[in-house]
Amino acid sequence: MARKERPLDEGDDPLLRFAADLRALRRAAGTPTYRQLGALTHYSPATLSDAAGGRKLPTLNVTLAYVRACGGDEPSWKRRWASLAAQPADVRVNRAPQVRAFNAAATMLATAEEAGVVLWHIPDQRVVTVLPLLGPPLRALVFTSDNSHVIGVHADGVVTTWVI
Repeated sequence: MARKERPLDEGDDPLLRFAADLRALRRAAGTPTYRQLGALTHYSPATLSDAAGGRKLPTLNVTLAYVRACGGDEPSWKRRWASLAAQPADVRVNRAPQVRAFNAAATMLATAEEAGVVLWHIPDQRVVTVLPLLGPPLRALVFTSDNSHVIGVHADGVVTTWVI
């Protein structure tokens, strides 16, 4: 007997919708097992299950094989896959990447949050301040060597410097 499929993560990001729609296509095809789909597609059941898992974008070839085996419209799924693949990975999942930085002495930690860049004083386990974050999500954070500034690089390449 086949294992029950893992529920998709909570959220409404493009990658989860893509996975949910792949699952809906499989249900519309009579819910064949991934082993049965594997026999039709020549991909492993694990690869096909991962394609509808919502954690990462499957390859185009895997997506089209899955769609073909379930009787779906390949051209529309190809366009949809291409549109999703053109987005940066953190936009696909509608989540900012986890961006953190420690100062050289490891007494301060900067974390990128929705509210801004949160500065933590590690020995006291307290928030020192929250620096305003304007613009796209951050890709990187770093402290200057003298700990007087935090520098952030945004997804679009713009650099922001905060005095601390």
